[in-house]
Amino acid sequence: MLNRLPLSVFLDTYTKAVELVCSFVHKIKHLPYHHFAAMSLLSDLSMEASVDPVILTASSASLTSQNNDIDDSYYGDLTLDPPATASLDQVRADLYRANEGCQSRGLWEYSTWISEQLVYLPKTNKIKIPDKNCTWNSDYDLISFALQLMHGQEYSRAVAILKDTETQNGRFLYYYCKYLSGEKSRVDKVDVQSRREVKNVELTELRIEMEQLRQSNKLDTYGLWLLGVILSKSDMMDRAISTLVESLNADPSFWGSWKTLAKLIKNKNQLQTLSTLPHHWMKNFFYVEVCQEMYYANDALSFIQALEDMGLTSNPYLLAKRAEVHYALREYDIAKDTCKELLDKDPNRLDIVDMYSNILYVKEDKAALNYLAHRTVEVDKYRPETCCVVGNFYSIYGNHDKAITYFQRALRLDPDYLSAWTLMGHEYVELKNYNMAIECYRNAIDVNPRDYRAWYGIGQTYELLKMHAYCLYYYMEAQRLRPTDSRMIVALGESYEKLDQPAKAKKCYMRALNVGDQEDIAMIRLAKVCEKLHDEEGAVRWYSKYVDMVNSAEMDPGDDICFAYRYLAHYYLRNDRLSEADVHAHKCCEFKETKNDGKALVRQIAAHRNSGSGVYNPRFTPKPNLRVKLALSGSSNTPGSQKRGRTTPPQPPDHSDNDMSF
Repeated sequence: MLNRLPLSVFLDTYTKAVELVCSFVHKIKHLPYHHFAAMSLLSDLSMEASVDPVILTASSASLTSQNNDIDDSYYGDLTLDPPATASLDQVRADLYRANEGCQSRGLWEYSTWISEQLVYLPKTNKIKIPDKNCTWNSDYDLISFALQLMHGQEYSRAVAILKDTETQNGRFLYYYCKYLSGEKSRVDKVDVQSRREVKNVELTELRIEMEQLRQSNKLDTYGLWLLGVILSKSDMMDRAISTLVESLNADPSFWGSWKTLAKLIKNKNQLQTLSTLPHHWMKNFFYVEVCQEMYYANDALSFIQALEDMGLTSNPYLLAKRAEVHYALREYDIAKDTCKELLDKDPNRLDIVDMYSNILYVKEDKAALNYLAHRTVEVDKYRPETCCVVGNFYSIYGNHDKAITYFQRALRLDPDYLSAWTLMGHEYVELKNYNMAIECYRNAIDVNPRDYRAWYGIGQTYELLKMHAYCLYYYMEAQRLRPTDSRMIVALGESYEKLDQPAKAKKCYMRALNVGDQEDIAMIRLAKVCEKLHDEEGAVRWYSKYVDMVNSAEMDPGDDICFAYRYLAHYYLRNDRLSEADVHAHKCCEFKETKNDGKALVRQIAAHRNSGSGVYNPRFTPKPNLRVKLALSGSSNTPGSQKRGRTTPPQPPDHSDNDMSF
C-alpha cells in the first residue's frame, strides 16, 4: 500500500508517525534512545516503500535537530582518572587494617569479604601484621578467613579452606570446624522421636586422626580438649577423662577443659580418683560445677564462698550458681531473690531465666512469669531459654498444647537443651500421653544421665500406668542421684508397698525421716506399714507422734490423719484407756472416711463405761444407749417430750453416714 502513495505524502505521514513513537518512548524512559528507534523504523519503511535512503536519512536528520532535549553527554568516550597502583604489601597492609576495624566493630559480613581477599592474594615477602607481635605467613590469612566463616556457620566451607594448613592453630580450627559441621547436620535431623538415633557422622574419622596427633605430641591444650569432647561423644568416657586431665596439666587456666570434665564426673568416687589434677585457683570453679551437678549443695556453697573471699564478690557467674544451688535445695524464696538480683544487674541476661521461670511456676506467681515471658521475648525470641520461659507461661495457665509447641521450638534451636526435654515430658503427662512423656524423659537422660528429674518422671509415669516393677527401677536411680532427697525415698517406699514388700518400704520411710521429710508424708506411711506388719508398738509410736505434730501445728494435717485417730482409738480401747479412746473416737467422727467407725467406737466406749467391763471385744457391737444415740444424731427430741404430747415434724433421713467419697 505504501508504494501507491506519493513521496511527499509518505514523508509527511512518516514524520508524524516517528514523532509519536519518539514522544511515547521519551515519556517512559526519559532517555534519548527514541532517536535510535526512529532510525530503525526509517530503515524498515525505506525497504517497504522503495524510497531512496538518502531522502529518509535527511528526514531523520531533520527529526534529530528538532529534538532539543537530547543530551549529547550520553554519547562519546568517558573521561576517568588513570588506574591506581599499589604494591601487594600495601594492599595487604590496608586490608589488614580494614579487617581489624571491621572485627572490632562487629561488621562480620564485610570482615568476611576482606578475609577472602587476603586469602587469595599472591604470596609475597613477610611483612609485619598491624597490632600483632608476629609477621605475615600464609596460614594467618586462612585462619582469619576461616574464623569469619565459622561466625557465619559455614563450617564445611571453613574445612575446605583449612585442609592444607600446617600450623597448630590451623589444624585445631580444621578439626573443630569438621566437628561443628557434623553437629550441625545432626541437629538438622533431630526430632522428638529420633534424637537418640542421630549421631555425628564425623566423630570416627576425627577421633582416629586426632589420636594419631596425640601420640606424636602434636596436640596442645585446646586440641586435647577437642579430642576429649569427641571421645565423650563417642561414649569413651574413661579415655575422655584422661585426655581432659592431660589438657588441664598442659594449661590449667583453660576453662573449657574444666567445664567439660565436670560434666563427665558421675560420682564422688570417680572424682576422688582424679589425683593428678593441677592445684590451681580455677579448680574452685570446677568444684562448684561438680558439686552442683552431683547435688552436693552445701559443698558447692562452700566453694562459692571461697571464691568470693578471694575478691570475686561481684562475679555474676557465682551469683547465678548460688541461685541454682538454692533452687536444688528447694529454697525457692532465696533462689527467687537471687535471680531477681542478678537480672536487676543485667536485665538482658538469659542463661538463668529458664530456672527463674521454674521457680515462678512452683510459686504460682503468674504476674511475674507473665512479665518475664514478655521481657525475654523482647531481648531475644530465638533463644532456647526464651522458648522455655514462654512454655512455662502457657503451662501455668493450663494451655499444655501451646506449651509443648514452645518446648519443641527450644529443642529445634538446641537438641541438647535438658530443661525442654524434661518440661515437655511433664506436659505430656498432663495430657495423659504417657508414651510421649516417657520418650521425652529418656531423651533428657541421654543428654544428662545425672538429671534426677527425668528418672523420677519416668518412674511417676510408670506408676500412673500401674507398672510398679518398672517404676521401682527408675525411682532407685533417682534416689541414687539424690540420696538425701526424701521425695525419692518415699516414692521408692510406695513402690515397695505396692509390690507387697512392706519390710523394704518400712526401711525407706525410716530413711526418709532421718534425712528430713520434705513433704510430711513419710511418718504416716511408716505408721501404716507398721500396722500392716502387725508391729503394734511401732504403729502406735508413729501414729501418736504424727497426731501430736499435727495438733501442735508443726505439720499440716493430711488426708490420712483420720486413720491415725481410728487406730489409736482402737488401741486405747483395747488397753482400757477409755478417756483417750473417747477423744480419738470423737475425732474420727469429724471425717467422712471414718465417721461411721467413730460413731461405733463412741457407742462401744459408752457401753464399756456403763457395764464397768474393761474387756475389749472388737467383734462386740453393743446396743446403743438412747441418750448417746440422740446426742450423736443431734436431735432435740427426748423421751419426756413424747410423753408430754409434744409433736415434731418428721426429719429427713440422714445419708451423710453413708457418704464414703474421698
